[in-house]
Amino acid sequence: MRNRNHNMRRIVSLFITFILCTWALQAQRIVFTPQWTPQSQFAGYYVAQEMGFYQEAGVEVDFQHPSASYSAANRMFEGSSDIITQQLVQAMIAIDHGMPMVHVLQTSQRNALVLVSKSDSIRTIEDLKGKKVGVWKAGFGELAYIMDTEKNLDIQWIPFLESVNLFLSGAIDATLAMSYNEYLKIRVAGHEDKPVIRFSETEYDYPEDGLYVSTDFYQRHPDKVKAFVEASRKGWEWAHEHPEETLDIVMKWAEKENVHTNRIHQQWMLEQILSLQCEEGETKPSFRLDSQMIDKLSELLLKHHRIQHPVDVQKLEGGMP
Repeated sequence: MRNRNHNMRRIVSLFITFILCTWALQAQRIVFTPQWTPQSQFAGYYVAQEMGFYQEAGVEVDFQHPSASYSAANRMFEGSSDIITQQLVQAMIAIDHGMPMVHVLQTSQRNALVLVSKSDSIRTIEDLKGKKVGVWKAGFGELAYIMDTEKNLDIQWIPFLESVNLFLSGAIDATLAMSYNEYLKIRVAGHEDKPVIRFSETEYDYPEDGLYVSTDFYQRHPDKVKAFVEASRKGWEWAHEHPEETLDIVMKWAEKENVHTNRIHQQWMLEQILSLQCEEGETKPSFRLDSQMIDKLSELLLKHHRIQHPVDVQKLEGGMP
């Protein structure tokens, strides 16, 4: 009888321990959503997961990628994601419009937007006057629209989803592209010598990707957010030091999620992303936001009525609209 009671107490004790451990793991779980499906743009986060950096930091990360109809921002707004990646301009506009989120890590330092022209006669921004230019339906064209207005270019913007077919078919004179993505597709299609205008070489060179946390999650779990950020930063630093191994990890994630891509494309993307994470003349990323740059961008967005109130670093990092 005594042995039976002892065994029962042991079973109950093990059960309670199991419940507590399960609860602890659930309590540390973070739902993270990058802007798009697995690709080198988010390599550092996959590295942090595969190399165990998140686990070492004491957090369990659940990667949930978005779709064309259900973006990362939508997931955060509806409460199904705790942390997302987002471009700086879109984040500033969203925060001004009342989106409660906090900036916690800046991975990009230079702009990846490029304008690729179909003709050799379009080599400068001024040459775009009155031309037909492709732009994503999903957004990311705010700086280009502002440039159009400031330069009095009267560009005819032609929307596309994600393909470069409009450009290749000759239906448009030029197209917006990301230096790490669509631009490579254009080059691979046999247009390596087409003129390119890089936003990183203009007055519109503003950083892009960063990490954003919902204000509610940030306030309830500051230690967990800090641990996630530090592990993510470690993942990106490892990616800079081990590009080939990082590429292996990216391809593993792409295959797991049935993403149609290839190693050459992802290698190009990784090289571009890692380069754009560093300030001009630097070889290592700073992972920071420059307050003067934010003030300048805020003034630009205010001037062109993209935001109604100034958005400074304090507002970005405070997360309150």
